[in-house]
Formats: sequence, structure tokens, C-alpha cells
Amino acid sequence: MTDFDFKSVLGYTRNRTLRFSNFVEEVIRRPHDFLQTSSTLLAKAIEYFGFDIVVRAGEPIISYRIFHDIFNKGTNAVFGQEAAIKHLVSAIDSAGKETGPNRGLVLVGPPASGKTNIIDLITEALEEYTKRKSVKLYSFFFEFRGQTGNRSLEVWSSFFHNPLLLFPTVLSKGDTVTRPRQELLEHIKETHKGKVVIPTYYHNACLDKCSLDIMEGLLQNPLNRGKSLYDILEEYVRIEEIVFSNGQATGIANIDDMKQLNVRMRRRDISAEDKSILDQHLPGGDIYQYTGAIVSSNRGLLHIHDAFGTDNSSESDYKPLLMLLGSGKVSVESTQASVDGTVVMTTNLEEMALLEKQLTSSKLLDRIEKVPVNYLLDANSEMDILKRDMAIMESNYEVDPNLLRIAAYYAVMTRLLPPTRKKFLSNWSQRKQMLYNDITVEKKLFLYACQSEDPLATIQKLPHWHPFRNEALKLSLNLYDPESLEKLISRHPDAVSLGESRLFSNEELALIDDEFMRELFREHYPYEGREGISVRQLQNIMRNTISNSDGRKVHVGTFLSQLKRMIKEGAELHHWMSIDHKYKKERKAVPSRKIGRFRLGAGEGDYGDFSGLVKVVQSLYFMIIDQEITEATVDRDPTEIEADLRRYLQYVLLANAIENKAFAHIMVPKFAFIHPNSGEKVDAPDLHYMASLEKVIAPDRDPGHFRREIAQKFLTMQSNGEILIEDGKNVLSSRNDNVIVCFHDLYAKLLSHRRTVEGINAELLRDAFFQKKNNYSYYKTYSVEIRNLVETILENMVKRFGYPDAIALDTVVFALRKQIIDFSEMIS
Repeated sequence: MTDFDFKSVLGYTRNRTLRFSNFVEEVIRRPHDFLQTSSTLLAKAIEYFGFDIVVRAGEPIISYRIFHDIFNKGTNAVFGQEAAIKHLVSAIDSAGKETGPNRGLVLVGPPASGKTNIIDLITEALEEYTKRKSVKLYSFFFEFRGQTGNRSLEVWSSFFHNPLLLFPTVLSKGDTVTRPRQELLEHIKETHKGKVVIPTYYHNACLDKCSLDIMEGLLQNPLNRGKSLYDILEEYVRIEEIVFSNGQATGIANIDDMKQLNVRMRRRDISAEDKSILDQHLPGGDIYQYTGAIVSSNRGLLHIHDAFGTDNSSESDYKPLLMLLGSGKVSVESTQASVDGTVVMTTNLEEMALLEKQLTSSKLLDRIEKVPVNYLLDANSEMDILKRDMAIMESNYEVDPNLLRIAAYYAVMTRLLPPTRKKFLSNWSQRKQMLYNDITVEKKLFLYACQSEDPLATIQKLPHWHPFRNEALKLSLNLYDPESLEKLISRHPDAVSLGESRLFSNEELALIDDEFMRELFREHYPYEGREGISVRQLQNIMRNTISNSDGRKVHVGTFLSQLKRMIKEGAELHHWMSIDHKYKKERKAVPSRKIGRFRLGAGEGDYGDFSGLVKVVQSLYFMIIDQEITEATVDRDPTEIEADLRRYLQYVLLANAIENKAFAHIMVPKFAFIHPNSGEKVDAPDLHYMASLEKVIAPDRDPGHFRREIAQKFLTMQSNGEILIEDGKNVLSSRNDNVIVCFHDLYAKLLSHRRTVEGINAELLRDAFFQKKNNYSYYKTYSVEIRNLVETILENMVKRFGYPDAIALDTVVFALRKQIIDFSEMIS
């Protein structure tokens, strides 16, 4: 057992205290550290812990790291909600620049969309940020010393006000009226040559009545006759650094009942000994304290959970909130005290609709800003949630590595809305417009999850009006400094490019650009994702999948069976199936289509067709395991296959140049290259190599005609800017040039082809898998070559794709039984 240093861990001591005069000197010297409001403090806390840039669906967006739950190793992380968080952070940031009281912010969305987690992580960030040594947050207390000087009584205000509020806004001085605080603030601005912005709050905010009564009592005490207010503050007030605490409700308050907003004042109980000390300085005086969530959240954050419940709440319950959002003050015992609090509420769609129908709610609605937080539309982020919340499943069972992916795909597709746009950008071709409105649900799924192949180019090509440019400016980001930007760009490890999805033709890929994807997302924003299956409901299906498994292995097929059962049971048992079908009236049903090897009928698997979407996700699953088993069988590194294709294209271009008799002397040197292995110059194509590849990629085509066709396609795409060969490089040495996307059909054929293996019969190989699963003793009678290939395929499934051994075998057998794969196509 290792030693644990308790002294180091529990080495906290009370923060330093300052005299009033020392505090004022520091304020004048470093005003930026002291003139923070709740909104600026929140904005700094969110930014302090860092951020990444995610470029998804053609849109760069800031991803603040606090929402990864860096405080608790991701236990309550929020995934994929960058758009909602951006809206919330922008609203908080703008509040710090407003002249009136802060607006209330309401996170509105369906249940289990992550609203509460977002706010909880902000409160954690705020609490931890204020504990940082570099952050100075001060309040004050009164210190009353006994006659002997051995004992003192400290009295804090429940509001934890900024000590600047000790400067009165108005003060009588003889026959004149002075404005001490205004004079201080003007002096600060002059000292710093106008570079200091003074928030409006500090011009007019007032202390609570208890603090004012104490100062008044001290001034009137005969013992202090002749002392000025400054003398009293210097003698009795101590300034102390404070930190916010969620647990102790200092600067942060979390409630779920509007009644807790009411502020109450009660006499503070003190011992007889303390009472005697107090009487020396405040004869006959009592000390009062305040309670209530608004008081506790002063200078920080007030979070109201499920703010607008269905329990017949009336305007009287909202009155404290109305006053706070209307005047920035709180009412107590016929007086008022200023509160600098950011109010964030969370509520679901039904509760918000009820509030909006109440005749008395208009005052409140005028003072709040709604921030939509819907179900996720990014399948990768949905997968992240499932991985976190279902982690225990993998420790107790052998789990199909595609299970969570397929579950996430289905969930997201139930939330998507069909494109129905009538007006398009003027530069869009008719074909591009048709493609937009013809986007099927599975294609939209991948478009929303798509992460840019060249995120730097996406960022730098943003239109000048794009809001990300202003956001980058605020965060001091130079969008034209690739080196610094590259360090911030985050790419999801499970992201699949549009070409890799195998759902889009080359023509479609050429039409789909960042602008296309941004327009697709904006059409239904912020309403898309309000309906469909929630992550909680999805987790329930996952639990049912586990309970219906064999107790050892959890397959995708079991999950799909659970979906089919629920579809049959219908919307009466599963409320998420009751989706609004109004879009079906506005558009034609999706035509018949193929997904991989499998065909869906007209209208099948359309938006909102939950039964058909099971077939869609099943077809996607078949495509995935087809590719995985193929790669495992071919047993070649995809980068090697890419190199083969690039070499073939370079030879095709060279052959095309030689054919052009008139300009061969110019064109051949342009496409000649240095062989990467031998180092020799190559100025003629390797015809034998080309023929060997053409047996796979074009077995029934005339070689001459096929080569000319490929060369012309390459040159046209390069001329149109779809292929971008790097300067000074050729097809062989260039990268990030879109070549593989443009020739993905050829790449896919090469990827699915294994070099000839002597002694292998495709039919025997197929049978060997069935025997290995069902009759192992008979399996051992197959030839060594067959058994070696079986074991190689399964080993590749385990190593490359994370399959447990038993599920790898089950998956290959399933794929053979369903005719998803055909070994005779792979082996030649």
C-alpha cells in the first residue's frame, strides 16, 4: 500500500484578508480583475479550460473542453451539442455588454437531450475557475473586536457582494451631495486612459439592508464620533478572497421549485459572548441574514431545473424572477438589494408550450431568451454517449463492435426531417438542387456526421459574413495560421467520409460541397431533432437486447429484432413513434433504391417511416460487415491498395500523353515520374501492370477505350478543381487531393479483391466457416490452406475491427448465410 499525503491534499488554508484601503489601491491598479460581472465570469470560466475546433458537415464550430467533463473523467460529458452551446455562450457573452439587467436564458428541448448536463458542467467550471490562483474574487465582512482584543466576531453578508459596492452611489456631505462611487470609477478610467470598460451594474448597484444598517449603526455609535465613513470602513471592514461553491450555494444556486426564489430575512442566532461584543459596536442591534436561491447565486449562476412545471404555476410564483430580470434587484422586507446573477432555466417542450399559453406569462417571455437543445443529429456523438453509458456491457459480455454504431444510426435517422426547400442559391445548378431535395435519410445521416477531409481549407474558404470569423476573432484565433489552427482541430476517430460510406455516386460527391452541407443543416435548424427516439429510450432497447441475448454474446441481429418487435407493438406502447407526418404531404415519397446489395421499395425507409428505417439500418449494417470481411479476406493494407490505384492512374495519364502524337513531346515529360523504389525515371507505362489491374477493375472492357475514358475523367476533374494535385508532385506522391474520392469505384473493386492463393476453393472456404461453428471436428479435416485462410480472416476481424473471437466467427457465418458476401468475388 502506497503512502497517501493527507497533509498535501488537505493543505487548504483560509485566503488572505485585506484592509479596505489596500483593496481600493489594487482596484485602481488592476481594475480588470475586479470589475467582473456574473456573465463575464461565466464566459471566462468556459473559455479558460480550452477549446477545440470541430469541422462537421461543412461547418466549423468551437467545442469547449469543459463539456467533455474534464473534471470527472467524462462521467457527465455532453456530446454533439456544440450548436446549442454556441448559442448559450453567445447569449452569456452578450449579457456582459448589455446596459440593463441580464436576460434569463431558457434551454428548451425534449427530455434527455442534455440540457441539465450542460448547465451542471458550466457550474463545475465556474466553481473550479474561481479556485484558481490567477482568479481574484473578493467580498467583505465586518470584524468586531472585543475589549480584550483576544476575541472577535465576524459578520458576512449572505449576498457576498463585491466590496466596490461599499462606495455609496450618493452621499451627503454638509450642504452638498457627492457621488463617491462615480468619482472612483471615473478616476479608474482616467488612470488607465479610458481603456477600462465599467459594467453598468457597478454604477448603480446597492448593498443589502443588513450591511447598510451595520454601517449606519457604526457611524451613529458614540464611540465612533468624528470618524468618517472611510475611517469606519478601514477599521471594521476586511476584504477577503472568496471562491464559489456549488455544495454551499455560494455564487451558485440550483433549484427545482420556483418557491425557493423567495428571499427571507431572519435574525442570526449568536452566542451570549458574541452578543456582548456586538453590543459594544452596535448597541441594541441585531444581525440579520438572508436565505433564498437568488441570494445564493449573487455574482454567479442561478439554475432552475424544470422551470415551468405542470403544477398550475401562477405568475405569483414567478414574481421574484420577474423582478430580478426586470430590475436586477431582489425584494426583501420592504427594501431591495442588487443582484448580479445569470439565470439559466431548463424545461421541456411541453412545459414551455404551457407557459406560452398562459395569459399572465407575457412579462416573463419578454425577459427570457430560448436556447433550443434537441436530440443529436450527429451519429458519432450519439455513439459516444452510448459508449459511455453502456460501458459496463462490454465488461460483462462479448459485444459486436458494430452494435453501438448501428444503434446510433437508427436513433439519428428517426429524428431527421426531409429536405423540402423551394428556393436555392443563384449559383446552384438544376442538378444540384435536385440532389438536395432527393437526399435520402441514410445519406443525410452521413452528411450530418461528415467531418471535413481538409478542415483548414473549409475554415479558410468561409464566406466573409460567416459568424465563425467573429467568434475566432474573440478567441484570438488567426484563421490564416495553419500551424496554430491544426493543433486545435479535432477529428472524431469514428468519422466516415462521404466516399467511404459508399452511398454517393462520383457525380453526387462532386456536387456536395461545404456550402451544400451548411444549407442542408440550416433548412430545419433549430427544429430538427425535437422528435424521434431519445438516448434514454435507446438505452432501454440496448438493455432489452442484452436480456434477450444468450447471456454471453450481444449481436447486432438481436438489437434489430428488438426494434422490429417495438415497431409491431406500436405508438401506444412507445410514444416516440408518434411523429408529426406533415412533411409527407409536402413531398413525394422516396423512390425505390439500393443500399449496398439490397433494394428498398418506393417510399420504404423514408423520413418518419420507423419500420422502413429498420430495413435501412439493417442494409447499412450489411454494407459494413461486407466491407470488414472483404478487407479481412483480402488481407492487404488499404494504403497499399491506394498506392496501386495511384500508380495505375499515373500510367494511364502517361499512356494518354504518348497517344497524343502532336503534343507528346510536351505532355510525356509532364506525366513522367521518378519510380519511388528504383529511383529511375519512368516515361513509359507498364502495360503488364495495367493489364493485371484491369482484370479486376474492368474485366469486360476494351483496355484502350477504358484507359482513354479514365484519363479524360481525371483531366476533366483536375480542370474543374475537383482533383487538386499538390504543386511539384504527381499522382503517385500527392496526398489530400481528392483522387481516391473521385475514383472510389475503382478503389472499392481493388479493395475487395484478393491475389490468387493456390489450393483455395471459394466454396470450400465458405463451408469451412460453417463447420468451424457447428462441427469443429469435421472442420479439422479441411486442408491446411483452407484452415489457415479461415483463421487469417478471423484474426484480421479481431485485430482490425475489434471483434471478440466468437462474434467474429458468428458474423462471417451470418454474412455467408444472408449472401452479404461471396468469396468467389474476392478470390481469383
